[in-house]
Amino acid sequence: MKSFDSIKAKLEEKGIIFEVVTFTDIAVSARTTDTSTDHNYNPANSIKTLIISTKDGFTGVILKGSDRVDQPKLKAIVGKWKVVDSETLQSDLGYIPGTICPLDLDLPLLIDEAATTLDTWSMGAGANDKGFNVKTEVALKALTKYRTVQIS
Repeated sequence: MKSFDSIKAKLEEKGIIFEVVTFTDIAVSARTTDTSTDHNYNPANSIKTLIISTKDGFTGVILKGSDRVDQPKLKAIVGKWKVVDSETLQSDLGYIPGTICPLDLDLPLLIDEAATTLDTWSMGAGANDKGFNVKTEVALKALTKYRTVQIS
């Protein structure tokens, strides 16, 4: 199973500059208020990473934390799709819901255009009470298999 420590080590190994966010609560979805111990979380910078299943396999989808997938737009891009269930997420990808770090995924990614306009991405970090802040420019340079699309 993925963990905060294993993902943190992977980001350090890749030379990705990040800031750790520690929360006072546990959440599965993007937080709408700053509950961080160091007050270094801005809800406006939150992103969420969904894993979907398509006829071609798994794909990661990155959206601003407050946005929702426009289902017809996503279907036009990938065809029939569904969000993977919790059991599949854990057994096949090693994540518990709410902890996905897109910089740790070895999957093709679809990034909603709106997410690319953020200065910083506040993202999952392998634990429901942790997160990473990464400059968006740094995150996009670290990702290799992605397309920017309009899906929100």
